[in-house]
Amino acid sequence: MSLIDTFLNALREYAPQAFQLNYQIANDPELSGEEYNACAAYVRACQSLGMEVEENFTNQPTAFRAVVRHVKDPVLRVALLAEYDALPDVGHGCGHSANGAMSLLAAAACRRMTDLPVDIDLIGTPDEELRGGKVAMCEQGVFTAYDLALMVHVSANETTANSHFLALDDYRIRFHGQTAHAASEPWQGRNALNGATLALHAIDMMRQHVRPETRIGSYIVNGGSASNVIPDYAEIECCIRHTERPYLDEVVHKVMNCFKGAAIATETTYDVEQMGHKYDNLLWNDTATAVTESVLRDMGIPYTAPDGCGSSDIGNVSHQCPAVHVHLAMGTTYYPGHSTYIADMVKRKSIEPIIMQGAEIMGRVILKLRENDTARQAMKEEFCKTEK
Repeated sequence: MSLIDTFLNALREYAPQAFQLNYQIANDPELSGEEYNACAAYVRACQSLGMEVEENFTNQPTAFRAVVRHVKDPVLRVALLAEYDALPDVGHGCGHSANGAMSLLAAAACRRMTDLPVDIDLIGTPDEELRGGKVAMCEQGVFTAYDLALMVHVSANETTANSHFLALDDYRIRFHGQTAHAASEPWQGRNALNGATLALHAIDMMRQHVRPETRIGSYIVNGGSASNVIPDYAEIECCIRHTERPYLDEVVHKVMNCFKGAAIATETTYDVEQMGHKYDNLLWNDTATAVTESVLRDMGIPYTAPDGCGSSDIGNVSHQCPAVHVHLAMGTTYYPGHSTYIADMVKRKSIEPIIMQGAEIMGRVILKLRENDTARQAMKEEFCKTEK
């Protein structure tokens, strides 16, 4: 029996376990960094498959690393990534319950291929939606030990072989002033909301002078509590993105000057808190993407070139090893991401063939790279060249 036949047979054997894991996590959504039940379910599943599991991986209580297979003199070292955090008030509106189930299923099937000269680990990566659990792993150099990091992410209606992710910084900015009666003695006050509002206007004026790939989103978290009181406190969240980290750092400096100038103009003070980790842009690897495209063609899955996208902590991973983040369509109808539509879709039985497809994509990518020395070398050389 060929390796691909062994793999496909194993997929069918372990599919019910992956489906059950998806439904359990989809119906018990846990927020970023709080995925205790999900992580425990993964650990139990991996141990039941005979995998050695390291819990509390990189000192993150809801992260783990499971050894799928380690061999002597591997030709390839692969990290399969599993996400499982949910969104506030939405649940699994990004489909992470299904995404991770695909990775578990691919890992289980790969473990059965005794003649596969590839090292594979399954890494549970929590907190993608908020702080970036993969970034914490990157800070410890985890992914420098791999030749490829691989995952499949559900999409409403479009499949892409890889994803363009923007570098991202997110901040909370808090303005501090002095309360006063807004009618009888407003001159005694210093208006923190004025400082925050002036900063937002300055950022809007700045947009004309930054590159078009820049994205800046902000909102007022707290703007006071009564119209007859000069607010002594106001808070803004500001999310800044660009296609490349170096230019994003320049834009962040400009944005911070907007807050500084607004505080001076309104005689308020301010402080800044970085929200979560800094997300880097995904470092594109043509070779790895081309291999994935060939797999999609082999499987008869139509795909498009990735267009605009958000940000993900897999961007940081891609600066330590080549990374592929497939988007896999669940159907033909568009639904917005991070919505209850997606959260409902991963609870339905119709998600099961999608989980099977996602796991098969990952396994086939590994098998193609295993048998193609030229592609493996080209992927590595391209990474070394672009990362410098």
